[in-house]
Amino acid sequence: MRTAKHLTPVRLTWILCLVATAACRSVPPREEPPPPITRPATHEEELTLISADSVVFDAVVRAQLAGKDDEYPYRLRGFRFDSQPYGTSSGYPEVFAGVQGIDPTLSFPRAGRRAMRRVAENRKRILKTNGVPEGGPVTYNQCAGAGVPVPPPPRGSTSAPRAKKRVDVHAGCPKTPIFYLTVGLPIRGQPAGLWNVRDTRGDRVTLKGDVWTALVDVNSAGPNGWSKSQYAWLFRRDGSGRPVLESTILVGVVQ
Repeated sequence: MRTAKHLTPVRLTWILCLVATAACRSVPPREEPPPPITRPATHEEELTLISADSVVFDAVVRAQLAGKDDEYPYRLRGFRFDSQPYGTSSGYPEVFAGVQGIDPTLSFPRAGRRAMRRVAENRKRILKTNGVPEGGPVTYNQCAGAGVPVPPPPRGSTSAPRAKKRVDVHAGCPKTPIFYLTVGLPIRGQPAGLWNVRDTRGDRVTLKGDVWTALVDVNSAGPNGWSKSQYAWLFRRDGSGRPVLESTILVGVVQ
C-alpha cells in the first residue's frame, strides 16, 4: 500500500548539482537531441516501452542487490523500491532534473494509463522475484533534512531549564536508517547533458553502443534527518544482450 507523500517537503532546494555544466564548457557539444515526441504512443510502441522498462528495471534491482560497502551503488539495508516510475501516480516525472536529454519522451511517445499500469505490474513481479520489498514513500513528522542546523536556544535566557526547550528538528526521524528508491523510465543512449561528465568513480563517461540510462532517486531517512540523492545509471548490453551497469553519475542532492 502506498503511504502519504514523498519523504521530502514540497519546497526543496537543490543544494548540490554535479551535472557538469561549467566544468565541461570546453568540451565540444554533441549533436542536438531530437525534440520530445508529443503524439500518443501506438500500441506497438507501448509494448516496446513495457519490454524495455522491464529489462532496465530488473538490471537496476540486480545492481542494487550487488551493492558494495566502498563504492556506489552502496550496499543498503532496510530499502524498498517503488513500482511506479519516478514514484509518481502518472509514471512520468513531475519535475525534470534539468539535464539535457533526460526527458523519457525523447525515447518513447507518452504511453497511456493502461500501459503504465502494466509497467508497474511488471516491476512488482521483478521485485517479488528478487525478494525486494515494494512500497511508496513515508512521511515523518518533525524530521528535518540532514543539512538543517540545530536551532538556537530561546532568546532572553541561557538558563538550563529554558535551554531544554530547544526544538529537536529530528525528533520524529526513524532511529534506524531506511531507504526508498524510485527508478525512472528507460532512456535510449547516454543523455547529451551527461556526456563526458565525471561519474561516481571520478572517470569521464562517454559510452557508445547499445546504451540505456535510468534515473534512480535514493531517499533516505535516519536519526540525523532525511536526504535525497539522484543518480543516472548507465547500462550497456554485453555480447549476450544483458544490460551491464557501466557508470553511475550523481545528478543532485537535497538535504
